[in-house]
Amino acid sequence: YYGPDEVLFANLTEGFLNKDLPLVMPALGLQEEPVPLWWTTDFINSSPEGTAREEEKWIVGEFHCSCVGISRCLAAYCKDNTPDASYDDITADDKAEADKYGILMGEKALGFLSK
Repeated sequence: YYGPDEVLFANLTEGFLNKDLPLVMPALGLQEEPVPLWWTTDFINSSPEGTAREEEKWIVGEFHCSCVGISRCLAAYCKDNTPDASYDDITADDKAEADKYGILMGEKALGFLSK
């Protein structure tokens, strides 16, 4: 997991948040709408191998806004080999990190509703 201050992806983070993100909703014909409250984006590095980090070009592979997973909770994901996975399978550290996201999203949602 990489956080928003990860140096490896500073070019991507800066470019997407400050240059590209303001153009997303208008490009979808939704210029009067805010970006979804809870969403993720998968990025693909399209630069040739050996490109300097600050010159890398990233493209969006897909946006997720209807079924966003929290990577810290993957241990609770039921699969063929873990059919009985549950919340109790998540480590205490990962639960604490996931809880931060839940609290943040709740605060943001409450702020929108209070306007």
